Amino acid sequence: MVDNTVQMTCERAGAVLAHCAGGFLDTMAFAALGERDYLDIKIVQTLKWPMVSLLLEDVRHVTVDKGPDIASSLVDEITLMPLLRTATTWPSEADGLVTRFDGLPDLYWLRLVGPTMITAVGAIMTISTSPDWRAPS
Repeated sequence: MVDNTVQMTCERAGAVLAHCAGGFLDTMAFAALGERDYLDIKIVQTLKWPMVSLLLEDVRHVTVDKGPDIASSLVDEITLMPLLRTATTWPSEADGLVTRFDGLPDLYWLRLVGPTMITAVGAIMTISTSPDWRAPS
């Protein structure tokens, strides 16, 4: 039986990420600390939540094309796609981001499009949302 955790996580994440378009990239931090590396992205003022946090761990690839002002960088689009180790081919845009080898885990491919462009691939993905603390109208 094939474990499709990455596929299911990407599908569930789509519902959250759909609300991030129109939000703003607040922070992006990458840390490579020995065996534990991570990419932490915070998007604020989304359509549904004050903040959405994306934490990608065991990072295999990250590129950033920084816009003129990251603090006011609008998010035009954000996607999370699976790169499954059992797939015979990956999307052509993902070819060359990560070298495939025996023992490579299933991966998450994150793409953020806006004035600041981020492309990242990693093995562990956590998405969390902040509750909306505003009083109901």
